[in-house]
Parts: sequence; C-alpha cells; structure tokens
Amino acid sequence: MSKAAVRNPDATRQNILQVAFEEILLKGYQGLRVDEVLKQTGFTKGAFYHHFKSKKELGHAVIDEVLKPWIHERWIEPLKQVKDPINDLIKMMNDSRAEINIKELHTGCPLNNLTHEMSPLDESFRVRIVAIWEIWYEALAETFERGQQTGIIRKDVNPHNIARFLIATIEGIIGQCKCYMSDQAFDEAGKCLQDYVKTLRA
Repeated sequence: MSKAAVRNPDATRQNILQVAFEEILLKGYQGLRVDEVLKQTGFTKGAFYHHFKSKKELGHAVIDEVLKPWIHERWIEPLKQVKDPINDLIKMMNDSRAEINIKELHTGCPLNNLTHEMSPLDESFRVRIVAIWEIWYEALAETFERGQQTGIIRKDVNPHNIARFLIATIEGIIGQCKCYMSDQAFDEAGKCLQDYVKTLRA
C-alpha cells in the first residue's frame, strides 16, 4: 500500500468508494474497471485489496456505504421533518431540482440506474437495491399517514399506494430526461407531478 493509504485507511476506503460510485453512475457497474479506479485515486492494487476482496465486494460497498446514505440524506431524513406533506414535498422537489446540475440530470438517478442494470443479473445486488427502495417507500408512506392524521391529506387516498406511485413517477421523470438529454422534459413533467400532489389536500 502507499504511505498515504497506510496513514489514513478510512480516507483511502472512502476515496475508492466515491470514485467507484462516480464511475458506476457514468458507465454502470459492468463498465466499472478497478484499474481505472486506481488510476484516478492514485492508490496501488495492494491498497485496493486491503479494503475490497473483489470488484463485486466493491459494488456491494458502493450500494451500502455511498448510495444508501445518499438516499437517506436526500429523502429519508427530510421526510421525517415534514409537517405539511403538500407544501413540504413540493419544496423538496424544487430544492432537489435546484441542486441538480446538467451533468447529474443527464446521467440519471444512481439508484434507478443500478436497479435496471443489476436486478435481473445478480441477486446479491437486487437484495441490497430493493432494501433502499423500501426505506424510501416506507418513509414517504409514513409522511402521508401523518398528513391524514393532521387533516392535511384526504382520507380517501391510500398512503402506501401514493408513495409507490410518486417514487415511480419521480424516477420515471429522471429516466426520461436521461434519454432525452433535456431539462425541458424534466421541468414539464415535474410541474405536472406537483399539480397532482396538490390534489391530495383534504
């Protein structure tokens, strides 16, 4: 291992994971090359294999240690603070849109990308990926349940169904924009999604 890797093994691991995450986002897991990760990080193969036994173990770690915390930070934790599911969700959507640059919009959602790529190919990846979807789904469903309890959300809607639908719609919009390479497609569909959320108000 390099001297820097020996001095700070935690930083070495995080550096490898972050570069691998970005490579997967651009090229997919199947396009990920360990040699390219080492080239970008400047670490040796010894440093890599000290932390990961294989490319597959690296892929698992990217899901568990980078992608899952990213979803937690972007969606799960903010949803726990929601008081008004209508206004707060629309604000979350607008804030997320403002944070997405052109490159991120056109590379798609890392969770959805891996879902389509790896779920049919490898059960160990599918299990990890679906666990993240379920955390997001449960957090959103609980948000709408709280909204019903406080009288903000209509009683005739099913919070779990709405949660499934909204996540599928959000990811569908992002996936469409990845293909279109168009901000316009994102903003037009996003406006319709916000209009739909407003119809849930009691």
